[in-house]
Amino acid sequence: MVQNNLEKPKRATSTVGHTDHNNDWRSYMRAPNMPGLDAIATDRPGDGVSPQAMLASAFVLAKIGDPTGAREQLRHMTSATDETDPAVGTHAADLLLVDAHVRVYEDRALTEEHSARLKRLLSTLPASDQVGQALTFNHLSTAALHRGEFDRAQDHAENAIRLYLLGGAQFGSLHMHTHLGQIRMMRGDLTGAIAQYDQMERSLDQLDGDPQGLRAICKALKSEVYYEMNKMGDAQSLLADALTSIEQTDAWLDVLAATYRVRARLAFVQAGLPGALSELAHADAAARDRQMPRLARLMAVERIRALTLSDEIKTANIEMQRIGLDPGKLDANQPQMDWGLRHGTTNVAIARWLVRARRAKRALDFVDLAEENAIRGGQLLSLAKLRVIRAQAHLQLNGRSDATSALLSSIRLLGKQPFRRFILDEGLSLQPVVQAALDGERVKVPIDTVQRHQLSEIMHHWSSGGISSTEGQSRDRQGDSKRRYLELLAQGFSNKEIGRVMGVSSNTVKYHLKQIYGELHVHNRARAVSQARMLGIIDD
Repeated sequence: MVQNNLEKPKRATSTVGHTDHNNDWRSYMRAPNMPGLDAIATDRPGDGVSPQAMLASAFVLAKIGDPTGAREQLRHMTSATDETDPAVGTHAADLLLVDAHVRVYEDRALTEEHSARLKRLLSTLPASDQVGQALTFNHLSTAALHRGEFDRAQDHAENAIRLYLLGGAQFGSLHMHTHLGQIRMMRGDLTGAIAQYDQMERSLDQLDGDPQGLRAICKALKSEVYYEMNKMGDAQSLLADALTSIEQTDAWLDVLAATYRVRARLAFVQAGLPGALSELAHADAAARDRQMPRLARLMAVERIRALTLSDEIKTANIEMQRIGLDPGKLDANQPQMDWGLRHGTTNVAIARWLVRARRAKRALDFVDLAEENAIRGGQLLSLAKLRVIRAQAHLQLNGRSDATSALLSSIRLLGKQPFRRFILDEGLSLQPVVQAALDGERVKVPIDTVQRHQLSEIMHHWSSGGISSTEGQSRDRQGDSKRRYLELLAQGFSNKEIGRVMGVSSNTVKYHLKQIYGELHVHNRARAVSQARMLGIIDD
């Protein structure tokens, strides 16, 4: 597990005072490791520094994980210079572009108003400023992506790539491959997303210098796709390689959210609820440290997911109330401004909770609304997940034919894609539906060879106890978690104190202690400690 001791993002300490061609944000997009570029970032804006230098400093500071310092530079520029000064007017377009860049790293959304201003800016930029035009399309793509407008986001991203390359900014163009990869994944094209990231990595190998930060971003986003493909070992390995770089130097919400989301889900598979909650406690600390409320909200949704899959229904409901989600309203649009909606994460979490809370009819009503959102946004991966939850709701209502149809609809949506993980995550409650589909029971359209193979693999996973070659350490990790609880009991810790150490609530501690008591065939704390010592689970 990751220790909850985040390092502060590192800031360069050299001063800004150069006026050469390197001292410009465009230089960073062309070659992030070019000589003299590290002099762009500074601890504090100084008097007499040119607007161009302050803009460059703000751009780089945001990129390396110090958006607060970046905003300080922009404030200093606007307050310390005369707006009527021709030099300031010359940099008005750059000010808008860099402000939008910093806003993204501040965990602030780009609104429709920002998009309109950026579109107007395109008509004013000189034709020779391809990098400026590219960054404009870059921001427009980000704004569209966060609104779930994938077609528009993809068009903007492709325009940005073309213009970055025309302006000699290959490094800038490679950033846009992350947008295209995310769009492919959310559309359900998992193999296409991996191909996009593979292409990005090959291009990174050809760049001058060693852009480790962008390489780490690529690995983190790629790990999320591998998780959805059930390639757990690959996902784990990529995250292990990328984590340090991302936590120390990157403040991009998309990347941080993907990193922490996958770590929490991997921990849930390997160590159950305590493992997931421990990772999420670390993510919460990162969100507080970086002052990123949307990241904190996304991690709250992940907490709801882990609690619900563990049947901690009351605790999950408390968490939903804390962040303002009300499944009783049956309004799939309630988190419309939430960045997490573009993954469908929030709606899937609510629908799953309704099913696990035995509110199947209400879950079906909610899924109807949520599916409309997913269809409008082209979010096929979310749509497939919602239809799996629809199958569970029908099963609760004894509608086995409808349950089988919903499951097969989910599978057919994604075609030949290696999508298995989200079905496995829902657990053995789906086993009767999968078996019915394989047996041809209540199936209106017979399954094809590909679908039969996909369903057979899922059944094999369940029949083998859910332990694959990439998950073989799961039981050992669960044993480590049990041992840790018993060690804390032996030290006399209260439930509240154990919860603080493990990063979980007191109710969750009670739940796991009850499970441990059952395994040890005891009824209280003292006997649990005594039995654990006798069995050699913990030392004397």
